[in-house]
Amino acid sequence: MSAELSNATLVTRVLRLANEVNTLAKQAGRADLAEVLVQVAARWKETETTVVLAGAQKRGKSRLLNALIGHPGLLPVDADVATNCYLGLRRGPALTAKVHKASESFAIDPAQITDYASMTGDPAKRREVVNVELTVDHPMLEGVRLLDTPGVDSLTVGHRQATVAILQRADALLFALSAQDQPVLRHELEFLAEAVQRVQAVTFVLTKVEDSANWQALLAENRRRLDTFVAESGLVAPENAAILRGAAWLPVSAKLAEAAVAQRRLGRPERADQLHERSGIGRLEEYLRSCAEGRELARSATVVSACVSVLSAVAAVATDHVAGASDDSKEPAKRLAEVETALAELAEIAKERRRYAVGNQFLGREVATIARAHLARVRQPYEQAVGELTKRADLERYLQQLPESVERSIQAAWDEIVAEVSTLVGTALNEFLRSLRLDPMDMDLAKVAMPRVWSHELKSEPTAGAKMDMFREGVPAAAMAASLGLIIAHLNPIGFIIGPALAAAVLVRRREWDEVHRNQQALRRLLAEQFTQAGSEITLALEREVANWRATVEQSADTALATQRKDLESRRAELRTLAAGNAADKRDARESATKRLETIAALTDRAAGLRTEIATALGGARPAS
Repeated sequence: MSAELSNATLVTRVLRLANEVNTLAKQAGRADLAEVLVQVAARWKETETTVVLAGAQKRGKSRLLNALIGHPGLLPVDADVATNCYLGLRRGPALTAKVHKASESFAIDPAQITDYASMTGDPAKRREVVNVELTVDHPMLEGVRLLDTPGVDSLTVGHRQATVAILQRADALLFALSAQDQPVLRHELEFLAEAVQRVQAVTFVLTKVEDSANWQALLAENRRRLDTFVAESGLVAPENAAILRGAAWLPVSAKLAEAAVAQRRLGRPERADQLHERSGIGRLEEYLRSCAEGRELARSATVVSACVSVLSAVAAVATDHVAGASDDSKEPAKRLAEVETALAELAEIAKERRRYAVGNQFLGREVATIARAHLARVRQPYEQAVGELTKRADLERYLQQLPESVERSIQAAWDEIVAEVSTLVGTALNEFLRSLRLDPMDMDLAKVAMPRVWSHELKSEPTAGAKMDMFREGVPAAAMAASLGLIIAHLNPIGFIIGPALAAAVLVRRREWDEVHRNQQALRRLLAEQFTQAGSEITLALEREVANWRATVEQSADTALATQRKDLESRRAELRTLAAGNAADKRDARESATKRLETIAALTDRAAGLRTEIATALGGARPAS
């Protein structure tokens, strides 16, 4: 049996178990527990596996994606940065494209993608574009969302930061290197060190192998450089070193894959199969399918865990019935005492609930600290770059790309801030829930819309030269001219001509430096204002969301505590009723509960077996090198 068929069978068995547990919960009169399983199963189809394709410029990322989905030329393949924002590919009934900006979303003709998503496109159209989502009817995208990202060595700081931030939402990373270019470079390795902190599934793709006679030697050199970097750089944590060293390397050729598609369209299936085999795309396709299957397997584990929880709750009720219907009066009394103790403990927890929640009041302040720290980090490269701008022409070029780069940096900072705040809030609020002996909740701030923080006025024309100040500049210049003239005149009579000329040159150079300094100060002021505004807007948006989460969690806790109290009171009433019943009623209740416990034990054993199989299947999902 193939791994794909085996995994599909495993998923089917998990769903069958969930259906049986759902029926059992309903028969036991616990419709609330049955609803838990319904909700878990409903999330089965909601999430795709997100695979990010990253790499430096000209590594063949976009062309590779085009070849994977059989649409040569769909994504922009440029000599410059091919993806100014990021491009998302998912399966849909037809080829469509939708642009997402900070404040609006709208559909476009797929032929217009370059205008909105490429550095060679229309600057007015691509401004504020966060991403472009495409749908393509291709089986490779079933259960998988592919993201094409800006080059990690992009010309602007914002593009690199945006690519790193996207990894917060990734399930897997494909990192592209070219068989026709130089081996992996330092900045690419530094990106990988940062990336592996965010995504644990990493696979390398070596592109353009079709025209490279020594791609195997280049692959070996890439491995050597990666090993050396991991061992000596100090940038890769020990727990992440094994991930990078153990990552698979997949040599592929988009060119041959495109040729295979063309041959198939010409009705030459045998030639198409040969080219497809030579392209190496097949192994990449298998890996992407395993990503989708891995997602289903991971979700299967969640369903099995929910089944075990429901079975445990139903078993507690059945055990109550067995004990409460016992002919030995001591058993009902013992069980009733346990329930009374649980009620007393619950009452004590409810009293402490307000004290446990005090720490949650300070989450907003911590959000502000996180936002400031991240924005300061992404602002630092701009401050350094401004200090290196010593010529008017450099200033003008820098100003042309500054607004767009800052927008990307703020967007990247937002993604990282949201990720850190999600962790902070999730940890704090779930600790609150644990203190109340409640199950943790999933808290995802990723759906929070980024506020409109950038300004269309982030631009500054280099300042014109200031007027001559006769006292500050004119008098010193005249004195310098006279002094230089007298000194040089001792050597050459024309010194009275050369002296003033030299003094004038010094004065011009000084005025140029003054102008550069003024422009640098103006740029720093603009950047400070921009990032201060961003910090205020981002902090406000997230403080509101955190307050909502806090209210939601605390309300859920109150509801859960009330439900627990109601359940315990119901169990207490049932135990008292059973204890007061006649012998025949007790016998029937005891037999029914005993049979239910036998069923629960069998289902629990099946769940344990499925857990083991899922763990084994997940461990074998990684592609071999």
